[in-house]
Amino acid sequence: MIKIKQIFGAHQIYQEIVNYPPRGVEYLGVSGQTKKGTYYKHKKLKELANVLSQAINLPRVIMVKPGDYDLIHTSRGIIPLNRKPWVMDVEHFYSFMGLHSKAVENKLIKKFIEWKLGSKYCKAILCHCDATLQGFLKHFDCRKFKHKLKVLYPSAHISPTKTEKHEKIRILCVLSLFEQKGGIQVLEAFSRLEKKFNNVELWMRADVPKEIQKKYSSKNVKYTNYSNNIISREDLIKNVHAKCDIFLYPTLCDSFGFGLMDAMVAGLPIIGTNLFAVPELVEDGKTGLIVDIPGYSLKENFIQEYPVSKLVGDANEKFIVDMHFAMERLVKNEAFRNKLAKAGLDKVRKGALSIPVRNKQLIEVYNEALK
Repeated sequence: MIKIKQIFGAHQIYQEIVNYPPRGVEYLGVSGQTKKGTYYKHKKLKELANVLSQAINLPRVIMVKPGDYDLIHTSRGIIPLNRKPWVMDVEHFYSFMGLHSKAVENKLIKKFIEWKLGSKYCKAILCHCDATLQGFLKHFDCRKFKHKLKVLYPSAHISPTKTEKHEKIRILCVLSLFEQKGGIQVLEAFSRLEKKFNNVELWMRADVPKEIQKKYSSKNVKYTNYSNNIISREDLIKNVHAKCDIFLYPTLCDSFGFGLMDAMVAGLPIIGTNLFAVPELVEDGKTGLIVDIPGYSLKENFIQEYPVSKLVGDANEKFIVDMHFAMERLVKNEAFRNKLAKAGLDKVRKGALSIPVRNKQLIEVYNEALK
């Protein structure tokens, strides 16, 4: 049995690891919050912690208490100071600074991070996606730790769902940040869609300002507040996703997008953007449709955010038109929707986003680290 001292948060990514660990692995010191995946219940506090971390302007480090364990596994860019083998999983190359991209431009901070990642105690850096790995290669001198960089996609267990029959084609949009994740553009695109089709409905779970709700008031739009209606993932998938037909995720700000995996588990075709890791999950024409963000290029800086302020004029109109066209394409073709949904479910059940694939990679990483 390999004993792992984990330093995980309460995000669902780590909930899936500790509740469905690789065979022969025991995670020590797991909190109840991690097991339950309560991140979104305390999202505002987590965001405040990030702001404080950025204000301190120092990398995240930790001295893990000695104990009866073989290996340390940290997350979110937390660097152990122990002289003991450790591995880290990380969502972005600037996770070390509380997702503050400018901080890692500091030469001393960069040198410290490069030194620790290149040390003999650091055994692996597990990137959530290839976009993260490429960000490391672009922004850091990786010569001493390039061989440690690996892509380990998050995964999700399959929750049995029972679909509900309904007359209208329901489009689900779940946004933790309304403006930064394209909420206004969604409402405008849908308002054009419902003029063409009388059998469509939009379920919007987001903190939509009252004046925006008034502007886009329609019997075909169902608003549900996001922050004050946090429910468990199981409930969300069984009682919300399972009642819908299409998942719309027009994000302008995301490092991975775990909500995409929930949609795949529920068997929904997805409309996403070309932001950061989204196209790695949502393969255009295979598991969903990709709407390009005008002016955004991943390879420019491998940044996980496109400022809303840049989405104006013709660029904003093109984004809305393309989103509208993607929705129309799925609304008109049930067979195509089903094809995309099946491919997405397979990707989570037995493909790159599955627990068996993830656990196979994890045990290999742990065994290699302990050689």
